[in-house]
Amino acid sequence: MQQFVYDNNTFFRFDNLLNNNQRVKLKKDIDYQIEHNLCTAVRPYQTYNNMDEVYKNDETWQFLINKIKYCVSNITNKKTQQNMCWANVSKENNAYEKHSHLTDLTAVYYLQSSLPEYGTDIESKIIVPSYQNSVVIFNGILEHQIVNMPKILAKHNHRYSIVMDFNYV
Repeated sequence: MQQFVYDNNTFFRFDNLLNNNQRVKLKKDIDYQIEHNLCTAVRPYQTYNNMDEVYKNDETWQFLINKIKYCVSNITNKKTQQNMCWANVSKENNAYEKHSHLTDLTAVYYLQSSLPEYGTDIESKIIVPSYQNSVVIFNGILEHQIVNMPKILAKHNHRYSIVMDFNYV
């Protein structure tokens, strides 16, 4: 685990969560959801926020979800409850906007990311690199957004992330 502090907020990163076969499987599942069940309320490419329910009987999804829950349990001694899980895909027509979550913790798992400098922008002040196969956990109330890549780069470097929100109970 690595951690860093920005403006009195601590960020935690855990690396190498999944093996290659698991990552390929998740990417296929996300592609299927984007193609057949796209959440049109958030542009341009986001799944609905119930991926944990959709794949509740899937070994790979449950492995990732439990791994992230374990990571969360390692950064706080408070009891937490995971309440949403969704995926984002960044392509040529990126249009992700700044937002915040009304949650205590947000975990962003970078499933596929060949350009880590186009990570997660925090409050338009710092960019948390999107290192492939790692998860970053932070206070979800912080304003953040996916860094939208220039079209020429995004064309051949689609970024996949899976997000989970947690609240203290």
